[in-house]
Amino acid sequence: MKYEAPYLVPFLQISDASGNIASTQDMSGLPFPANRIFWVFGAAPGSVRGGHAHKTTKEILTVVKGQVRVETESAYGNHSFFLENLSQGLYIPPFCWITVHLEPETILCCITSSYFDEADYIREYGEFKALLGGVNQR
Repeated sequence: MKYEAPYLVPFLQISDASGNIASTQDMSGLPFPANRIFWVFGAAPGSVRGGHAHKTTKEILTVVKGQVRVETESAYGNHSFFLENLSQGLYIPPFCWITVHLEPETILCCITSSYFDEADYIREYGEFKALLGGVNQR
């Protein structure tokens, strides 16, 4: 199986005297067609979310308000991403374990390639490591 690495995705940004717009322009700015969009908000101080990977679902995480630190683990190693810029998102490929550290008042938007399916989640870290093969496979 070929694995992908997580990476930052820039959104088209248009600015004028009335303000700014960040856009994906008919999904051409996303690495997949979007099928589900949801928001995470109202987190308590020190909240941590994620703690899972997906078998097939691809995601883009972007902040609408505030900031988050996202820790990732994939076949490409461990990486830390700090999201606070509304004109970019973080691409999370399948088989990428994420841990999301939310700041109070943060609103995080998640765009996914598929509808919610519990069977697609890998929620046990040991299972994730076993599926990944325990070695970096690129």
